[in-house]
Amino acid sequence: MRRPPDSLRRRLVPAGILTALVLLGLALYADAPSLIAALADFDLRALPIALALASLNYAVRFVRWHYYLRHLRIPVRAGTSAGVFLSGLSMSITPGKLGELLKCFMLRDRLGVRIASSAPVVVAERYTDIVGVLVLVGAGATRFPRGGPVLAAGGIVALVLLALLTASDTMTDRAGALLSRTLFKGRSLETEWARESGAAFRSLLRGHPLLVGTVLGAFAWFLECVAFLVVLRGFGETGITLLGATFTYATATLAGALSMLPGGLGVTEGSMAALLAGLGVQREIAAGATLVIRACTLWWGVLVGAAAYVAQASWARRALAETEEIVS
Repeated sequence: MRRPPDSLRRRLVPAGILTALVLLGLALYADAPSLIAALADFDLRALPIALALASLNYAVRFVRWHYYLRHLRIPVRAGTSAGVFLSGLSMSITPGKLGELLKCFMLRDRLGVRIASSAPVVVAERYTDIVGVLVLVGAGATRFPRGGPVLAAGGIVALVLLALLTASDTMTDRAGALLSRTLFKGRSLETEWARESGAAFRSLLRGHPLLVGTVLGAFAWFLECVAFLVVLRGFGETGITLLGATFTYATATLAGALSMLPGGLGVTEGSMAALLAGLGVQREIAAGATLVIRACTLWWGVLVGAAAYVAQASWARRALAETEEIVS
């Protein structure tokens, strides 16, 4: 197997530093000896179950990705589509997952697919992720009062984004122009590019495609909520119900996404540990469960994505280089 390219290794450095700071913060929060003892007592039988659920999350999100491509009549075989999608997971540690635009450059270099057509798919994925997570937060907000403000703030963001992207043809054309400036560092492109991109936005974020994307997004992230509950059970924590685990994991995930930090590092972990402590979970278990679930979701995804990328690196290097220019 080839070594990962230098640009990908460089991308892991800041995330690695942030991860080290997160580990230090959780160790200080939970008291390092107590945290180590809790991790030592963790039931390892929970680990493969959590990893399997996280992997199912990727599978469901791939179904949504491929559905969007087919809806836009972008001709991609399922196998190629899966390789491209999985490679994009390697960029989960970029701010707002903007690095997943790698998938668009890979489709262009492999199949000649215009970025104007495929880039809105990545935006639609992120939007329906946010809405899907908000649905999960809402389920918990009916029982946990502190979920109300989070749900309200997230709902406002989702509605504003929906209005900006789909309220009128003019707005979607402007969204396409903004996307082109983001992708190409302000270089002027023909109006046709913006219109093509705007048309894709309108198609994906209205009616049936919006509903399908949101349902699949909510189900995908619910699988990780279940994985979180499995991890808590592995630490012997039985006081948290599925609803409590869903509320905690979804709220922390939403906070991390809105922070725009690489992978939500720091914000997601801090929110998760604090919410668990607020529900009466001992600090060392809250910190330990946070570390394990992030390893099973974020870092497992990065590992899977890096492996998929390296397997296709012969034609993906140029795509990664151009994506690095966007997220740097």
